[in-house]
Amino acid sequence: MITSARAPEQLSQCSQLERYYTISELAKILRMSFERVRCMVKNEAGVLCFRPESPAKGRTRIMYRIPESVVQRILRRAANRAA
Repeated sequence: MITSARAPEQLSQCSQLERYYTISELAKILRMSFERVRCMVKNEAGVLCFRPESPAKGRTRIMYRIPESVVQRILRRAANRAA
């Protein structure tokens, strides 16, 4: 199951133009923990969230892909709070 705040036609246009990051990539770039980055992006509009259709027993692993525009928005918001 894929969930996103954008319409499908917007996703196809943006995917050709934007770079998408994983949580691990952002954690390394921002020098933050994986868990902190996950908490920052998990409810953010525009983040792609991939969930298994039929979760196996045990923990469900959710994959996130974060567009560069969302990363910039999060960083701007964080910078404005600090100022």
